[in-house]
Amino acid sequence: MSREGSYMQILQSAAQMQVSIASILESKAAEAEKSRAWITHHLNAAHFASHTDQVQQPLEIHEGLLELIDAMTKMEQALGRHLQILVGEADNENGGGLGQFQGFDGGAMG
Repeated sequence: MSREGSYMQILQSAAQMQVSIASILESKAAEAEKSRAWITHHLNAAHFASHTDQVQQPLEIHEGLLELIDAMTKMEQALGRHLQILVGEADNENGGGLGQFQGFDGGAMG
């Protein structure tokens, strides 16, 4: 396989990863909405022994969501760095610019 073919395969894989990540995020959003609906309809002050417990439970849920968002953000940043490296290598080979990666229709992207 040629170098260009390898680059295209890497880019296609990266695009498929983005689709998978979007699917994960969509599922997590649906799960969070279901949790929110359950919490708002079933948890009230009568379910907790003290006000501290009442505040602590939502904070634990919130911390879990923040950890998920942080992990997904780190994964996206790593993917972005890898793509920058790939595009940087393509720039160096073609004397600056993106060469054949400028656009699939022969024109510049954007």
